[in-house]
Amino acid sequence: MSCHPRVECKKIASFQTTRTRNSELWLVNKKSLEEAILGYAARYTNRYAVKMYALAIEGNHIQHVAHFPKANRASFMRDFNSSVARAVARHQETYPGGRVWARRYSAEYLPGDADIEQYFFYTVLQPVNDGLVDDISEYPGYNCFEDAITGRERKCKVIRWKEYNDAKRWNPLVSIDDYTEICTLRFERLPGYEQLSQREYETLMRRKLKDRTSHIIKARAGKPSVGPEKLKLVKAGSLPKKTKKSGPKDHRPRVLSICPQRRAIAKGWYFGIYFEYKKASKRYREGNLSVRFPPGTYKPPLFTVAFDGHIC
Repeated sequence: MSCHPRVECKKIASFQTTRTRNSELWLVNKKSLEEAILGYAARYTNRYAVKMYALAIEGNHIQHVAHFPKANRASFMRDFNSSVARAVARHQETYPGGRVWARRYSAEYLPGDADIEQYFFYTVLQPVNDGLVDDISEYPGYNCFEDAITGRERKCKVIRWKEYNDAKRWNPLVSIDDYTEICTLRFERLPGYEQLSQREYETLMRRKLKDRTSHIIKARAGKPSVGPEKLKLVKAGSLPKKTKKSGPKDHRPRVLSICPQRRAIAKGWYFGIYFEYKKASKRYREGNLSVRFPPGTYKPPLFTVAFDGHIC
């Protein structure tokens, strides 16, 4: 696992990805699971005041572009990913058990408005870029594009499963409706377009989507897509023919930016905090528990060892 800390930042958006164990396709062809995932996204974006720009539920991973103004990305990701993992076990009947996710989520900073836009389209165009379909309207799973550009608010049902199961132990006739809440999933408009009317914004985003889709199809050089009908036949838990894989020690960029200068500035900011963190962490592990850590970082865990001596 990379030793680089995930620094919390109130001002910079980021791009998160969480991949399933062995890249198994558990996030496919199950409407109830999809609805549960969107419900948890709604619950936790509201709870943690997250600005969500884009969200993709792919066969073996979930990724999203978001801004965390309260510097609470770790809390959001902890609750969201653990809830989704339980939902997979609950909704996919063939799930064999064990952990759902391969490892902790990856997160990269998006320091500028243009970078947020770049990875917004990267997220919504994943099915096209991966050669699954030729147009996102053909993708059988959820795609956030229409919700995001129209400002549409999606009402999602979220069941408080722990409370429901605890109540059911004492009263088998308890209604699940009493433990169901409605959460609203909403997406933020991309920064830099605040001056446009809603109609102007939608028109511009649709044109950008069309241009980017055309570019991807052209780069594919005639290679056909899988198509929606074949995608609907994919079995939950199967392995993809081709997928992106990386090991715990593989290089991962800390900053994603289409501007080299902006990327360099953001990396300077990040690694400045990183080196401060390393110094503080060393002193902390040596026993100085009052050492101050740089803003946006968390203290490392303290470890204990078993006493193997003798008591006189």
